[in-house]
Amino acid sequence: MLINGAPLNSGPLAGGIVGQGAEPVYVVAGQAFTWRVRLMVGGEDLTDQLTGVIDVDREEGAAGVAGFSLWLPPGPVVPMDWEGKSVTIDYISRDRNGQITEQRLYTGRMELPTWSPASRLLACDCSDGLQQRIEAMSLQAVDALIGGYWSADVFEALDGRSRWDYASERLSTIPASLDCSPSGDLRVTSWFAATSPHFVFGEGTTLDGSLQIDLAPHSSVVNYVEIELSYRYSRLWQHNTQWSWSHPEYGSSGIQGFCQWRVWTSDLPTTDMIESAVSSSGAQLVGRVGGFKLPLTMPNPCGDGQAWINTFDNLWLSATFATAQRWVQTVTEKYTLTLMTPAGEVEATRVVERDSVSFEIESDRVDEWEDSKPAPSSTIEDVNDEARRQAALACVLNQALTRLIDAHRSTTVSFEVPTDMALGVDLLHTLQLDDKMKAKGKCRRIQHRLDIAAGTAITTLSIAVMHGGGGNSDPLTIPAGPDTSLPPLSATGAPLPTQLGGRIRHPVTGLTIPPYDDERLGFSGNWDAADDLGAERFPRRFDIETIEIPAEYRDELVAERSASWLVGIPNDQLEL
Repeated sequence: MLINGAPLNSGPLAGGIVGQGAEPVYVVAGQAFTWRVRLMVGGEDLTDQLTGVIDVDREEGAAGVAGFSLWLPPGPVVPMDWEGKSVTIDYISRDRNGQITEQRLYTGRMELPTWSPASRLLACDCSDGLQQRIEAMSLQAVDALIGGYWSADVFEALDGRSRWDYASERLSTIPASLDCSPSGDLRVTSWFAATSPHFVFGEGTTLDGSLQIDLAPHSSVVNYVEIELSYRYSRLWQHNTQWSWSHPEYGSSGIQGFCQWRVWTSDLPTTDMIESAVSSSGAQLVGRVGGFKLPLTMPNPCGDGQAWINTFDNLWLSATFATAQRWVQTVTEKYTLTLMTPAGEVEATRVVERDSVSFEIESDRVDEWEDSKPAPSSTIEDVNDEARRQAALACVLNQALTRLIDAHRSTTVSFEVPTDMALGVDLLHTLQLDDKMKAKGKCRRIQHRLDIAAGTAITTLSIAVMHGGGGNSDPLTIPAGPDTSLPPLSATGAPLPTQLGGRIRHPVTGLTIPPYDDERLGFSGNWDAADDLGAERFPRRFDIETIEIPAEYRDELVAERSASWLVGIPNDQLEL
């Protein structure tokens, strides 16, 4: 599986595993130690006032906590003055050869002191303040610490939100945990066990009866994640149509055509009539009307000695113009994304989890599109955001991947050892157990219990055993969008016709002029030289009708794409 172009678990995540590749520490039985602790509260050494039991509990992905009791000498006590004081607990061990080892077990602050007047004991609950420390960070600092993936289209917008929630969202996209080191340093550590363990607990190292195995039930081990993602945006269409009209007696072009028309003159359309026809059709005029206008006054335009008188400069013998139709179409890309382990490929052993995400790209341009000035030519523009699409897909895919990995590390093996034998073990280490059973995995939890009165120091270590079938994984690459293209529309309108009334017969051809047709497009008018036989006079008008846009160009366009990935999750050792 690839993350950011690198194979999954090919290296440490955000600091990763300390000591990867170093020689393991082999823990052996049969050693004797003496121990003591050092407790510092608010910079003051209060070790001598400790009584009872010291508990330290650190678990991956959670705040580390500690608890102990202090006997306070006679005098006034204000429990609230203890809140927020810094706390460090150090463990000091000496073996039978006199070698001293000092190890920090805990760094935090006093969270909840409870005072008992009768016994003069102050019970102290402490926390390393993981959540509060993240909450105090900037977004940039959280990004630098955790990494991962995030999308405002998958999660909520950031304004006014908790930084801890934001950090948790980023963590949900990587196979790693956020916690504090024993020294209080924030860090992110991988869930994957190292190839070579950091600590090996050999025969006789665990306390009798302390081994415990918590197996994950099959129904909780998700091995098949299906995501439905709907990505919606607007497509801005502008379809231009070229139109032409010529008077039927304008047989040639220019002055020669005018001279032909002049023999039998008739009404002509004006610029205003053409522009009004375009507007009435629901389209917009692109540029200006072109063509050949009726000439203004000329002394002898046709070479026949006859002068021409005309003072109107907006009459057309031949006109060409372009119209633009603008509309907005909704496009929805639907993705069905499936990630599965080898067990998830088999329907009989499949444990399914489903999720869905839907988001839409919004823009002011969409609202303004239909009424804005048209472009010179037809255009198709998708108001989409490829960066947002990829960010959302990367986020949901890596969430699903992380969910699969998490489900396959739910089995926990726990065992107890003397604390002296667990010094140096941290949550980022890989532990191997070779006592009464064989197990290997990444350390999940460390619990220290130091009983001052009994003189016992016992540490419980828990390791997460990953088991996912192994094998290779498909590269987790972002799928391309589905095909949403449509064939082009016709860009040329049919030449517009003409119907002229005021005469029974056509003055040139002699053919009977048909009745006026109100449905006929183009220009309607009358011959100037009318018959005396009561011929029908036609209304003077100019009409066009834009092409009807097919439904598939206006209705929501839905395109689908499916993709699946096989996820190979390692098998950690577990032999009973």
